[in-house]
Amino acid sequence: MHYHEAANFLFDLRRFGVDPGVESVQELLAAVDVSPNEGDGPAYVQVAGTNGKGSTARMVESALREAGLSVGLYTSPHLEHLTERVHVDGREMPRSAVAEFVEAAKPWLVDRAADGAPLTFFEVVTALGIWWFERAGVDVAVLEVGLGGELDATSAVDPIASAVTNVSLEHTGVLGDTVEEIAETKAHVAPVGRPLVTGTEGAALSTVRDVADEVGASGVITVGEDEWIGEGATGTADYAGGDDAASGVHPDVTVAYNGRITHQQAGVSVAAEGWAVDARIPLLGEHQAMNAGIACVLSRQIGDELGVDVGRGALERGLAKADWPGRFEVMSQSPLTVLDGAHNPEACETVTETLSTFEYDDCHLVVAAMHDKDTVAMAAALPDDASVTTCEPVTDRAEDSEVLARTFEDAGYDDVRATGSVANALSMAREDADGDDALLVTGSLYAVAEARATWTRLQVPKRVDSIDEAETVLRDAQVSEPGIWRMRGKADHRVLHTRVQQRQAEYLKQEMLSLDGECSASALRSGGELHDVVLSGTMAQFKRLAEKLQGQPWGLSGLGERSVSSWGSSTARQSATCRGHRIGRRSWAC
Repeated sequence: MHYHEAANFLFDLRRFGVDPGVESVQELLAAVDVSPNEGDGPAYVQVAGTNGKGSTARMVESALREAGLSVGLYTSPHLEHLTERVHVDGREMPRSAVAEFVEAAKPWLVDRAADGAPLTFFEVVTALGIWWFERAGVDVAVLEVGLGGELDATSAVDPIASAVTNVSLEHTGVLGDTVEEIAETKAHVAPVGRPLVTGTEGAALSTVRDVADEVGASGVITVGEDEWIGEGATGTADYAGGDDAASGVHPDVTVAYNGRITHQQAGVSVAAEGWAVDARIPLLGEHQAMNAGIACVLSRQIGDELGVDVGRGALERGLAKADWPGRFEVMSQSPLTVLDGAHNPEACETVTETLSTFEYDDCHLVVAAMHDKDTVAMAAALPDDASVTTCEPVTDRAEDSEVLARTFEDAGYDDVRATGSVANALSMAREDADGDDALLVTGSLYAVAEARATWTRLQVPKRVDSIDEAETVLRDAQVSEPGIWRMRGKADHRVLHTRVQQRQAEYLKQEMLSLDGECSASALRSGGELHDVVLSGTMAQFKRLAEKLQGQPWGLSGLGERSVSSWGSSTARQSATCRGHRIGRRSWAC
């Protein structure tokens, strides 16, 4: 089985709705000979919460690796490729392993679907991650919980350590209508016989304590700021011990955000009885101090369980290396361009607060959202003096851009417009932004992923001088076997290999073929990840393609310009140096 066949099978599972429960995942794991709760396999960690769980999981993974452990990391969603969801020691799961898993699991999954009990995409991909961690023999695997906790697919394992970062209203149709109900399902990730770590406060914390006791956890470790308010407290108070401590005014572990140091780095402090950490982290925002505190407590707890010293040095080095794409990620400083996947009101408030620590003139928002989100409250939480361009990422769950635009107009925004693709919205906002302005892409990680691809997509112009070389290029791009056979004899001159969104791939193919050039796209059918595209033609055809891409609606103008520019530079020079690597005269990466 090829990777594109496996990925297509997995993405097709998205048509099945959410069906909370862990039994199906456990049965699938058994079908592929994996028993995560038995034997000498990896230890598991769960990180649940409304916001911050991905960043926290990444920090834990990084700190444990610095302590010398082999660590798996499972997160969602992916930004560009399915394999991003599963890492072992910092390396993405190989595509060949995805194909191997699907080939083994597919007969069982087909039988289940035929019996009227199909598994969902998230359930199967979670099983994929656990299967790979068991195969890789990691010491510990950190799992970001998907939805809730008690019935989430990641709860197919028994964790040795767990956390609930915070709780606010989300997915009320599934998790409950109140903070207490949502906290109840999330707190069921509590590890039996061990403490649950949490950054929750007030009523949510009261519920977390009750559930932790119910499931047999040994207690709750609270993390918060010095002026944190726990359950039983009636107002803000500095820690003075005694009755204040008993009422929950002071957390067990205190955190402080020491401010932004650079446009990509901030300082945080974490302190508890007997230990402390001061670190610079590549994540901005006061909320990241809380995430760092929870990560430190979890990492120390895991180290104690596994008999490994996770000391101050490992924690500080781990936090310093824990980058997390798409979470207040600064892509440019002129104009200040930020990508943040905030997708609920609380997260939008946080990104607005973090953006306010920068100096800028005007603010330009590129916003998309899923149709099940509280877009009214999200609009109220974002900078109210900004211009807004709404758009739709490639997913069936996306809110209509015109409906979203009306929401912002009703919220009092004066300059609002709607467009189709994320790439086009980003291009329009860039044209409007001056060097001293700020441009924020937010509202959905799907939108962030599509925007981010305009910076990160691979472009590899090269000369291909034989059928064997052409076949290698096409196979690397996941082109189907019939497609390879059709095009391998034609890709014998200038070739451009790039990665774009599905609808961009379709547009590129149509335009290149209209110029009598050649184009093959990967055999992926879904918009679930970037699609490889191989364009082949003469220099004149690439120049004409660049002209045709100018002003088109799918954000591809720069692609044609850069490809022609790259070919031009190759004519002028016999070799090129790109990203610090010397590349031969006939091919290079840019």
